[in-house]
Amino acid sequence: MTGRHSRRKSSPPESTPLNITPISCGRRLALKVLQQHDLTGRFVTDLLKDLDSEHSLTRQERGLAVDIAAGTIRHRRTIDLILQSQVSRPRAEVEPDLWRILQTATQQLVYGRTPDHAVVDATVELTRSLGQTRWVGFVNGVLRNIGRLLTDEFGSEPSRRGVPLPTGQFRVVASDVFSCPLTAQVDYFGEAFSMPRAIARRWVKRLSWNDLLTAGFHSLKPPTISLRVNRLTTTASELTVSLTEAGVIVAPGSVDEALRLEAAGRIESLPGYDEGLWSIQDESAMTASLALNPTPGERILDLCAAPGGKSTHLAELSDNNAKIIACDVSDDRVSRIQANADRLGHSSITPLLIERDGTGIPEQPFDAALVDVPCSNTGVLARRPEARWRFNEWEVDDLTQLQTRLLMIAFDAVRPGGRIVYSTCSVEPEETTLLIQNVVEAVPAMTLIREQLLLPGQPADGAYVAVLQRNDEPPASDESTP
Repeated sequence: MTGRHSRRKSSPPESTPLNITPISCGRRLALKVLQQHDLTGRFVTDLLKDLDSEHSLTRQERGLAVDIAAGTIRHRRTIDLILQSQVSRPRAEVEPDLWRILQTATQQLVYGRTPDHAVVDATVELTRSLGQTRWVGFVNGVLRNIGRLLTDEFGSEPSRRGVPLPTGQFRVVASDVFSCPLTAQVDYFGEAFSMPRAIARRWVKRLSWNDLLTAGFHSLKPPTISLRVNRLTTTASELTVSLTEAGVIVAPGSVDEALRLEAAGRIESLPGYDEGLWSIQDESAMTASLALNPTPGERILDLCAAPGGKSTHLAELSDNNAKIIACDVSDDRVSRIQANADRLGHSSITPLLIERDGTGIPEQPFDAALVDVPCSNTGVLARRPEARWRFNEWEVDDLTQLQTRLLMIAFDAVRPGGRIVYSTCSVEPEETTLLIQNVVEAVPAMTLIREQLLLPGQPADGAYVAVLQRNDEPPASDESTP
């Protein structure tokens, strides 16, 4: 293989950013988001938030932009495979912006709800409006070929011709697109469920076939939006009424103080946000604070606290009467903790800037500590579609060293008899069960009380939580007689 690389044609250089401002339609915004994502590596949600301040889109058009941009990144490997089956020229000879246009259209054709002819017409018009008339015929031809490839048939079993959909079905196409799911499971899973080979290889090796498909389908789903009700200021029923009156579809979550939203638009504009009645937080993330089970009067350390979601949850669970030291390692991150605490009215939280080695943590022992560690995010690939393409096995090794160090910092900070909750949204053994097993074996005074590993799709995002206790005896007092 190495001999061929020198003869391959290089990709065309990145073109000058397309002149697509001012933006008034979702497809244009999605294209700009994808271009900036590819150039900068920034997350789609951050790019959309920044672009919101520059452009004024209707709720419907913004929703379309989110669906297309996030969906294209989520399904990118599958989309590229489908495109390459219908494009005669090598990928390296297609201009990057032209390929992005084809990707966004293919995402809509395969996974969207817009009729095929409307997608083709809108994409051709978009291409023309961008001043790229020389691309119009090519775009039209490729998309019509893809339309002919797709069928109206759906299946329930993996196959070389079945494209997995977020609904749990397989959309049948007219020719083989994927590797064989029986004889080449790693290749098949990566191609069909749009996973990098590293994740596909790991998951195929350790998950049952049913768990593998469940995790794969979950990774394709656009994430639900979850709110955590500020129990100190309102109730779930009261907030449900306010949100419903604002036109939002609301359903109870799996956690008492959680609500799930549909068709929410700009979240921060919804009733109760400015008043501090709720926070945005995934239900799987709520399990960590619930596992710590804080009580009023306790002294609690939140070691990796920004942006403050778990710190504020701890404050609410302890009736705003604990003393919560919420730490992080940059001024910007500490400021975000303070802003969230202020908005929610939680006076029990003290944000604190510390060094990466833990220097700066108060010496007085804590009753409990929460360590929500940085991780590879493999449990939340639906919510963070970019994370799958950022996954790197060498970085997992670096992460486990960091995670272990953070856990030991928390251990040193709690009193004898104190408890520690270690949490992560990874499902990789090195960052979860294996890490805790290794640390507990190496530190006799650390006892594992319980642990829970949630795989993606069973029933929500993947996550891991371990509850530990420090059991060494306090120093004996000096009872000698003077």
